Amino acid sequence: MDNIFFDTNLLKKCGKNVIIGKTARIRYPELVELGDNIIIDDFCYISTSLKISSYVHISSGCKIIGGKDCSVSFGKYSTLSPNVVIAAGSDDYYGGIATPLVPEKYKGRVQRGDIEINEHCVVGSNSTLLPNVNMRLGSVLGAQSLLNTSPEAWSVYAGSPASKIGVRDQKKILDLQRSFEEEKND
Repeated sequence: MDNIFFDTNLLKKCGKNVIIGKTARIRYPELVELGDNIIIDDFCYISTSLKISSYVHISSGCKIIGGKDCSVSFGKYSTLSPNVVIAAGSDDYYGGIATPLVPEKYKGRVQRGDIEINEHCVVGSNSTLLPNVNMRLGSVLGAQSLLNTSPEAWSVYAGSPASKIGVRDQKKILDLQRSFEEEKND
């Protein structure tokens, strides 16, 4: 069934084997580039420039926001668990009017910045990433966490704000990737 909120033909790029839930909403499809083997589940909302590599899963209820002036990118083999918020634009809420519908001079201190989620990254359920975060290769963010700084590669972070709690098995993950890619090319 076709998507009920936007015309998928308007996407800037759409690779092979892409599944977009019929209730996923993409406000600016002309700013979205999708590689191969991607799933964007139902009830997701995307309102920023977005570039997704291959083998990426965006689970149900995720929000990827920031407006036309920001961008979010995903490397291969990355995942957002349910209900994650990727906020490439945010307000401090102390002063000014906190809505994008008023001119800039009436707003508070708006922070905008690109967010990069590299290969083999996982973001746990109900977590939030703020502007200018670069999730380095293989990094993981635990459930219900707030990430406002860029984590170290192949590390596990959790909490609000998030801090390092562990290290991932880089060799094992890269060996599994090599094995998968060899098998799919046979």
